[in-house]
Amino acid sequence: MPFRSSDLRGGPFGFLSRRSRRRATWYAAGSVATQLVPLLVIERRLRTTGGPGVIPFELAGSIEASEQIMRTWGTQGCQDARLSLLLDFQFPAAYAALHALGCAAAADALMKRDRNRLASMGSAVGWLQLAAAGCDYVENVALLLVLSGRRAGLPRLARRSAIAKFAMIGVGYAYMGAARGVTWR
Repeated sequence: MPFRSSDLRGGPFGFLSRRSRRRATWYAAGSVATQLVPLLVIERRLRTTGGPGVIPFELAGSIEASEQIMRTWGTQGCQDARLSLLLDFQFPAAYAALHALGCAAAADALMKRDRNRLASMGSAVGWLQLAAAGCDYVENVALLLVLSGRRAGLPRLARRSAIAKFAMIGVGYAYMGAARGVTWR
């Protein structure tokens, strides 16, 4: 099937048939679940140091706060955080695909209910999920640099990227939730 520019209106996966999107959703969900397990194991190890997990480190926002977290983690905790961030380089692609596919499915369900205006937002919200993954990559690089001793401005960059990522993911969840609420009636 040749690619057409009009396919972009369906979001990142608009060029796929509904059946192919459904199959891709299962693959993405499996990938997310598989990748989440080691990340959660590492998260638990970080918390056993008496320190926070990775998300508070993402949101630290200052050199002082980042250094306090790293001191609490200790050497092993910082190594675990580094491993978590390295493993996290695969995760954004998987969750962004899953979320974008979920937005496409929500838009499809809304179209069936003649909620065209709300359905038309699905494409943009789907693209936002890929942008969230981009923010996650910026955040990961900034935090790896912080862990390696570079600090100037990087905790702030990581925080801003994390906040943008969480906001875009939140918009995706809100869209899918609104679609579910509308289609359950």
